[in-house]
Amino acid sequence: MIIDVDEKSLRQYGQWPWPRYRIAFLLDKLRELGAASISLDMLFAEDDRNSVQAIEKELFRDLGVKVEIRGIRPEFRNNDRSLADALSRGNVILGYQFLFERDSGSDDNLFHPLPLSRLRQGPREKESSPFLNASGVVGNLKILSRAAAGSGFLNASPDSDGILRRVPLIIEHRGIFYPSLGLASLLRSLDIHEVLLKTDGRGAHSLYLNKTAIPLTSRGDMLVRFRGKGKSFAYISAADILSGRIPQEKIQGKILFVGTSAAGLKEFKSTPLDPVFPGVEVHANVVDNILQKDFVSRPKWAPGLESLLVLGFGLLSAFILARTGAGWSSLLLGGMAVGVWQASASTFGSKGIFLSPVLPLMILGGNFSFMTFLKFWFAEKNARERDQELVKVQEATIESLSSLTETRDPSTGGHIKRTQIYIRLLAEALKDERGYREILDTDTIDLLGKSAPLHDIGKVGVSDSILLKPGKLTPQEFEQMKQHTTYGRHAILSAERKLGNTSFLRLAREIVYTHHEKWNGSGYPEGLKGDQISIAGRLMALADTYDALISKRVYKSQLSHEQAVQVILQEKGLQFDPAVVDAFMKVKEDFRKVALDYMDSAEGSGWADSTNLE
Repeated sequence: MIIDVDEKSLRQYGQWPWPRYRIAFLLDKLRELGAASISLDMLFAEDDRNSVQAIEKELFRDLGVKVEIRGIRPEFRNNDRSLADALSRGNVILGYQFLFERDSGSDDNLFHPLPLSRLRQGPREKESSPFLNASGVVGNLKILSRAAAGSGFLNASPDSDGILRRVPLIIEHRGIFYPSLGLASLLRSLDIHEVLLKTDGRGAHSLYLNKTAIPLTSRGDMLVRFRGKGKSFAYISAADILSGRIPQEKIQGKILFVGTSAAGLKEFKSTPLDPVFPGVEVHANVVDNILQKDFVSRPKWAPGLESLLVLGFGLLSAFILARTGAGWSSLLLGGMAVGVWQASASTFGSKGIFLSPVLPLMILGGNFSFMTFLKFWFAEKNARERDQELVKVQEATIESLSSLTETRDPSTGGHIKRTQIYIRLLAEALKDERGYREILDTDTIDLLGKSAPLHDIGKVGVSDSILLKPGKLTPQEFEQMKQHTTYGRHAILSAERKLGNTSFLRLAREIVYTHHEKWNGSGYPEGLKGDQISIAGRLMALADTYDALISKRVYKSQLSHEQAVQVILQEKGLQFDPAVVDAFMKVKEDFRKVALDYMDSAEGSGWADSTNLE
């Protein structure tokens, strides 16, 4: 049970620290109510300045005024003496604080070492002691320490993550072992005069109180099984004790810890169950664990078992991830993770044995992440290879189709190559203009260049008498010639039906069908006008016309580059999209260079170009 110096106590009896005669009154009241032991979670390291004797001395020292307060019984002139008298009446355990970073404090007020016998098993420990070894102590006044029935240290440090999970039961100081406040309280209340410390080659193993074996870590810490959040134990206000409002049956036979929950005075600890856990309750949990024999242990074989689990789960999870798909592997590994967690929780809850699930879960998570990464990497690699294969297939398909036109007249090879480069130049020049940035991305421009060679594929359906005629076509022949756009479109549509709507041949189809359409609507086959014509057709129309103008054919003489430029400018807004013409003017010198670099090696027969024979 916790006797709480709370806000109610401070309102009724004044601010903290109280005069020590009031602490003495509180102890006497608790003793009268039949407490088994009373432990104070507080320090009395300096003289009480509220003593009458101390007030008289301070007034004379600071103000030079000699004041004598009369009517005070001699035993109440010194509050520390009053508290010492109350302590001497038995059953009270004082707290003190060990220091580890510097050698300070006084050792001459440590009067209650742990009555300990030691049983060593296995090899002796190394020369350096495995136990917590304090270098100094902040204790109580000697008059108080000597009068108390016992004393114990208050130290309880959190783990590296800031969570308190273990509390030292014993600390070594200058070769002597001392008990914690909770252990000292228990020894007093159970009237135990000697304990047995069992050690092995690593350090502490267990501490025996009569027949109760308390498992310890090698340093002498006890793993605490916290009962819940703060105030899991009964709290009684110190004001109610002092005022006599608590019946004896509430206190009779109880192990009491006196602490404070008042604002600004309360010490908080972070525990696994509560981030603001009252410090005084830590000692109560220690005592309750021992009384209930409800311990958390960490057996020697636990690390070995955890290592085996890590190895087993690592191999099993790797096998599962390698052999199964994403769905099954996620399901199986998730089941394994839940199983590990539940097994750890069940072992902890029923047996009090702590087996950490962290490493096995980390291995599962790590393996899952690593194997998923490998699968993703291989899948990405395979996808890249498939993409490269698809690109090659696309290129091979386009080349195969475009080669059909070359079989009709080998002299068209240069024309095909030049128009392929021309359309790329135009698209690159146009892509940064407003309205074209989203349309002409890198992939589209690349596909335009690949598709350009197919622009006249439909001419394979035109008879040689028309296709290779050296003179001007008759109106009837020209109507048949115009059908090459439809023939080409049908051929590509037939292939697209096999490939689906995302076919790479879509742009090729647009080029084949619309590259003879004109901006003003006078073209063929449908007489489309302006933006009704696809951008692929508009670009191809200019590229094809430029190449026809500068190329020599049997039915016409070639024009110079400058003349061809003038013709195209004259057709701006008529035959050609004005924006495409503007883009052409930016790269016209590049067109000239391409025309020179890829000039036909053979001239002569040629086939009639429908653009120039309209």
